[in-house]
Order: sequence, then structure tokens, then C-alpha cells
Amino acid sequence: MKDLERIYQLILAEKKKVLTELERIDRELGELGTEQKSIVIKMIKGKKYYYEQWREAGKLKYKCLGKVYPGAVYQEEKEISRRKELLAQRKEQQLLCEQLQWTLQRMEKQRMEESILQDYSFEVFWRDEITARVAVKGSRVHVSRYCKHPLKQLFAQEKMTRHQLNKILEMRCFEKGRGDIRQILNRFGLKEYNPQELVRKTHGVSYNDYIWFRFPGEKLTAKDVLVR
Repeated sequence: MKDLERIYQLILAEKKKVLTELERIDRELGELGTEQKSIVIKMIKGKKYYYEQWREAGKLKYKCLGKVYPGAVYQEEKEISRRKELLAQRKEQQLLCEQLQWTLQRMEKQRMEESILQDYSFEVFWRDEITARVAVKGSRVHVSRYCKHPLKQLFAQEKMTRHQLNKILEMRCFEKGRGDIRQILNRFGLKEYNPQELVRKTHGVSYNDYIWFRFPGEKLTAKDVLVR
């Protein structure tokens, strides 16, 4: 899981770089224009003139650049060359961005599957009093209960399934069917409604009681997480 997460974050960072590069390319193209142009020579009343030529709305457009002489259209030629280069770069970066996004979507699905199946544990507190410790291994969940007070304890039994645990965790999350669920998930950096991942972000805190969860490696107390 750690390796998967590390690779996912690397690819995500690479996608951000690509998007930044696309923004830079689009800014420069905004200054040059995106029309594919070329330079032609026309004979007007026996004299040669440079014309800039491009297609717009299915019709050829022309702009006179002046009489033909060495270096007369140097700047226009330079801009045409740069525009072609930028358009090629944008196409390449867009393709790369699509490939990275496809990879990220596949990895997000894999992260979700591994997140659901991985073994994990956490402690349950009522304020700063530990009331339970939960250990999830395979399909089994074991709860060590240190307090049986009904207002301080979430668990009525010491053994349950992952499904039963997820239902309990879901009660410590916001409603799954609310209209702004996408905005809330984005705020937490999540793509899917996953009670296990949500309580890692919120510590299972509710306005209705003083219960909260502490996961391994966290140096937290009640005052750090409780909302009242």
C-alpha cells in the first residue's frame, strides 16, 4: 500500500507539472494566435509582395506584409515557426496528460480496493479516556472494550465483520446522500465515499458526543480534534 501510494503521488505530481506546462504554452499561443499561417509571394502590378496566409471559417485570409526583399518577413517567419513548435508541444503534453489521468484513475480504483482490504487498527476515546481498541485483520474485526458506559462506547460486541464495522464508521460520517457530497469529498482529497478513509480524515468526530478515533502514529489529544 505504501509503494502504491508513493507511486500515485509521483504520478499526480507529474500531472500537475504537465498542466502547468500546458498553461504556459496556452499563454504564449494566446499572444501569437493559434491560426496555422504561412507566407506566400504574390505578384501585384508587376511587383512582388509578401502575404501572410491562413484559413478562417473555411475561407483563405491574406494580410500584406510589404514588398519582397531579404529579411523583410523575418519576424513573421519566426512567429510562424514558434507557433508550429508550440502547437506540437501542446498536442504532446495533452496526450501525456490523458495518459497520466488514465493511470491515476486505474490507481485510484486500486487504492480504494487495497484501502478496503488492508489490515488496520485504531483506538476509540471519549475525551481523553480510551474506551476501545479496534483491530481489523482480514475479514474479521476484534474490539477490545475498556469501558461499557453506553454514552462513551460505540461497540456492543467484541467481534464483528468488516461490513458491520463499516456501518458503525458510516454513522460517524456525514450523510452519503447529501447534495454537496462531491465538494466535501474533494475538500478531504477523496474520490469516493469510503467511511474508513473519511474517519481517518475526521477522526470520527461528531457534534453529538465526545467520542473520537486515534490512528497509529498520531500524537493527538481530545482538544486537538473535538469540535465542542
